[in-house]
Amino acid sequence: MEDNQMDSEMDTNFLNQFSCKYSIFSCYLLLNDLDYLTAMVTTDKDDLIKQFQTIGENLNYSTATFFLDMSNWNLQTAVGCYFDFMVSRLPSMKFLNDLTVGKDEKVTPNTAFKLSWLLQNDGESVWHGTYLRNETDDRKYYLPSLSPNDTTIVTVDLISPPTNGPFVSKWSLYTATGSQFGGEILI
Repeated sequence: MEDNQMDSEMDTNFLNQFSCKYSIFSCYLLLNDLDYLTAMVTTDKDDLIKQFQTIGENLNYSTATFFLDMSNWNLQTAVGCYFDFMVSRLPSMKFLNDLTVGKDEKVTPNTAFKLSWLLQNDGESVWHGTYLRNETDDRKYYLPSLSPNDTTIVTVDLISPPTNGPFVSKWSLYTATGSQFGGEILI
């Protein structure tokens, strides 16, 4: 088996094993970083810590040291443990109901209207700084802190497009640090 084919299979296995919840581009960058990290041969702990810190924006010295020490200073194992831990800590959302008044009515062009949804935090962590973002125009609606199993009603103000016809709007929830979670809400 050629090296490139083995690398490709290792990359695919890595993504499948750790269920990367990042964009394809982010995963591509991560895999390139991992290729660089695996080519590095060093036993110097400070070098390993510095290299480990390159995989995340907010990865501090203490966190890098913890995961490396826990993994017996094996860089690949530490990276795997880190992503196992981080992915499992993403919040979770369940869409319970569309509470929009007149939700199946047609809206005339250039008309202000409201959409309301009942959402539940069905994860294990409290939502702090969570916001709902319209993927089309980047508008954000900040949600209150929400404990596990609690619900909230989110209402957004919109204006219909200037012409008649079908219109689709895509909304997603994000953590305070900008990680998308909970699937999409389509209208």
